[in-house]
Amino acid sequence: MSSIIGKVGFAAVLATLLVGGPARAVEISPYFPLPNSFDTKGVVKDSVLEQQIAWLNDGLAALEKARQETQAQLEKNASDAALQDKLKSLEGQTAAAAKERDVLTSDAAGKEAELARKNIVVGNLNKWINALARKATEQLKIAILKDGVERDAAERRHIQLSGQADELEKLKHDPSFEAWGR
Repeated sequence: MSSIIGKVGFAAVLATLLVGGPARAVEISPYFPLPNSFDTKGVVKDSVLEQQIAWLNDGLAALEKARQETQAQLEKNASDAALQDKLKSLEGQTAAAAKERDVLTSDAAGKEAELARKNIVVGNLNKWINALARKATEQLKIAILKDGVERDAAERRHIQLSGQADELEKLKHDPSFEAWGR
């Protein structure tokens, strides 16, 4: 009986994702910055899942604050098309992030639900890895073009960012993570 309820619950979450059309995925942005650290404690799968839920919650809070500020500006100047576009964009980003968070926090059980969670987590991990790699490349360019203390600092930052990207990549190959959703 509980597996039927779990399947129905997951179907409801999945239906909201599909009915809304192709959902925009959450992107690295001022509202969803890279986390400062990527610590994993305990089971890697659970730790990464918790970190991503917290990341989405923080981003949703930042989006809500930006939406309220934009709404207040729009009330002062209702004819500003740029503010109206910004508000629509913020609402779209909020909807996409809320959908991702709902899938990650869903109580739905079963292979399909776990696979949906894993796909979101892997997608976000890949975004974090790519963003770290881009930042590391920028630091390497600075290290090549500069001299002295600035070069040394850029080299250290490049090594740090590359190491973080490598550690995130290794997380995806942890046995608990690879077995997730199978």
